[in-house]
Amino acid sequence: MGQESIEAHELMESLSESIEKREEKRDQWNVKVALTTSILAVFAALSNLESEQRTSEAIMLKNSAIFYQAKASDQWSFYQAKKIKLHLSENQVHLIAFLHSPKGERDRLSTLIAKYKTQVGNIKRQALGFEQQRDRMNDLSDRALAHHHAFALGVVCFQISIVLSSMAVMLRRNSLWFVSIGLGVLGAIAFVNGFLMFVHL
Repeated sequence: MGQESIEAHELMESLSESIEKREEKRDQWNVKVALTTSILAVFAALSNLESEQRTSEAIMLKNSAIFYQAKASDQWSFYQAKKIKLHLSENQVHLIAFLHSPKGERDRLSTLIAKYKTQVGNIKRQALGFEQQRDRMNDLSDRALAHHHAFALGVVCFQISIVLSSMAVMLRRNSLWFVSIGLGVLGAIAFVNGFLMFVHL
C-alpha cells in the first residue's frame, strides 16, 4: 500500500508540473498576442490619423479648385464683354470708312480697337491660367484622396486584426491569431502604400 501511495504522489506531482508548464506556455502565448495587438492598435491609430489628414487636404484642394473655377468663369465673362466691345468698335471703323468719316474719328476707333485687342488677350491668358490652377488643384485633391483610401484600407485591416486577436485570446485559438497577423501585414502594406502609392486603389 505504501508503494501505491508513492506512485500516486509522483503521478500528482507529474500532473501538477505538466499543468504548470502548460499554463506557463499559455501565459507566454497571451503576452505575444497582447504585444501584437498593441502594435496593431498603434498602426491603426497612425493609419487613421493619416487618412483623416489626407481627407482634409483633399477637401481644401477641392475648395481651391472651385475658387479657381469661379475666377476662370469671371475672366471668361469679362473676356466675352471685351470681345463684344472689340467687335462693335471694329464694325464702327468699317462703317466710318464706308461713310468716309474724318481721319481723327477713324484713328480714335483704331486706338480703341488696339486697346480692346490687348485687353482681350490679357483676359484670355488670365482665364486660361485660372483654369490651369483649377485643374492642378483637382489633380492634387484626387491624389490626396488616393492616399486617404490606402490609409483607410489599412485602418480597416488593423481594426479587424485587433478584433481577431482578441477573439484568439478568448477562444484560445492559434489559428485566429495567425489570421490576425496576416490581416495586420495586409494593413501594414496598405499603410506603406498610403505614403508611396505603389498600388492605386
